[in-house]
Amino acid sequence: MSPFEYLSVLISIILALGMTRVLAGVGEMLQARSHRRIYWVHVLWIVNVFLYLVVAWWIFYRWRNQQPWTFFLFIFVLISPTILYLASILLFPPESDLEESIDYKTHYYANHRAFFVLFAMFTPIDIVDSLLKGISHFLQLGPQYIVSNSLYFVGLVTAAITRNERYHEFYAIFFLIQTVVISFAIFHTLV
Repeated sequence: MSPFEYLSVLISIILALGMTRVLAGVGEMLQARSHRRIYWVHVLWIVNVFLYLVVAWWIFYRWRNQQPWTFFLFIFVLISPTILYLASILLFPPESDLEESIDYKTHYYANHRAFFVLFAMFTPIDIVDSLLKGISHFLQLGPQYIVSNSLYFVGLVTAAITRNERYHEFYAIFFLIQTVVISFAIFHTLV
C-alpha cells in the first residue's frame, strides 16, 4: 500500500461522513415531510454541499504523486474535507424525532453566518492546496481558477454577512451554476 493510498482512507472517511450527513438529512426531510417546512434555498445548498463533497473527493486524487508525505502536509490536507463535513452538519438541525416540526427557512437563517464563514474558509485553503502541488500545477489550472475562487470567496463572505433573502436566493443558484461550470472546465479529468 502506498503512502497516498494509506492516507487517502481517512480523507475518504471524512468526505463520506459529510455525504452521509447530507443524505441522512434529506432522508429525514422526506420521511417527515408532513412536519417539515421546506425552503428551496436550503435545498439548493444541500445540493451545493453534496456536489462540493464529490468534487473534493475527485480532486484529492491529484495528491497521488506527492513524495514524501509529512505529518504537517497530511494535517493540512485534512482541513478541506473537515470544513466540508462541518458545513454539512450545519445544514440540518440535530437529528430529531420525525414527529417534530422543523422550518428549514428558520434553520437556514439561524445558521447562515457559521455555515458561510466555514464554507468561505475552503477557498484560501484550496488555493494553498493547489500551490503545494507545485507552481506548474497551479498555473495549469488557468486564470479561471483564480477568478472562480475569488467569486466563491466574495460570494460566501457576503452570504455570511447579509440576511437579504434576495441575495441568498440569487447566490444559491449562482453557486450551483458556477460549481458545475468550473468542475467541467478545470476538473473534468481525474489526472
